[in-house]
Amino acid sequence: WPLPDQIQDVVGFIFGREVAGNGSFWETLAALDGSPSGDDQAHNFLIYVFYNSMTDEMRELFISSNYRRSLIYIDMPFMDVQDTNEAVNGKGGINYWAENTPGVESSALVGVASVTIEVNNLIVDSQWTSLGFALLFSVLTLGLVFRDLRFALLTTIPVGFTVGMQWLAMDALGVPLSLVTVMVGSILVGVGIDFSIHIANRVKEQGGTMEAVRVACASTGMSLFEATVVTAAGLTCAYRIPIVAIHPFVTVIIILLIVAALSALLLLPAIFALLIKSGIGLTGGVETMVKTAGLRRAIARDEADVIDASLLIGSSDDAW
Repeated sequence: WPLPDQIQDVVGFIFGREVAGNGSFWETLAALDGSPSGDDQAHNFLIYVFYNSMTDEMRELFISSNYRRSLIYIDMPFMDVQDTNEAVNGKGGINYWAENTPGVESSALVGVASVTIEVNNLIVDSQWTSLGFALLFSVLTLGLVFRDLRFALLTTIPVGFTVGMQWLAMDALGVPLSLVTVMVGSILVGVGIDFSIHIANRVKEQGGTMEAVRVACASTGMSLFEATVVTAAGLTCAYRIPIVAIHPFVTVIIILLIVAALSALLLLPAIFALLIKSGIGLTGGVETMVKTAGLRRAIARDEADVIDASLLIGSSDDAW
């Protein structure tokens, strides 16, 4: 016999409810925890079904055989490195909670988050290390070439200024620090030092005077401008490479290459002029004093006269 319509409606209301959606097993447990009824029996039943559906070997991947240790999986959203570090190591983070919760013994978090933080730390450390060694060896090499450590330090100042502008350029362009862009500073030291060497060497050859600074800027400046334009134009070909991660790297290199050229053409002569007007010599030693006073040709003429005289007077008998 068919049931009355009222009873069918009640039965359909009780047993005919159905909910469709996507979710994991653990999301279902979390939903049961938050339900108003607090159905502990259904909650325990689902956990029982989950663990008893696995073999003993698979179960020991999550819980040790003596039930004293368990493996906890943590689902973290995709975040930048700073927020990830705060969520892992910051106050209230996962590792902080494990270390400061009484009765809890836990190892540090492993996985994508911890690896990302460690790789970022290695990138930053390697950048400072490579940059420091590049500047140090540049100063030492210039000191050997110029035979003057003070002049070598002055020549390296524009390069240090350009490297300092690296972070400003990367922040303005939104370029992140990655495995590709980490070597920008070291590359700038190698590329930008050439501009400073040309200007400084020209000033040194001319005697380190104000006139020498003017001559160096007028004669060498145009060559450096042409070299910068050609190099920047050549680097634009890298935009044709179908690797998107390289494009920000090339953009930063081109901008800082121009900054390096301007530093060598404007900042370095300004430093030289300031020191000269302040009465501080650019280089030291007798060689610079002789060259500045214009005595080299006079000394050469005196030596030539002495040689001529010694050739004319062959012996004391001839003189008498």
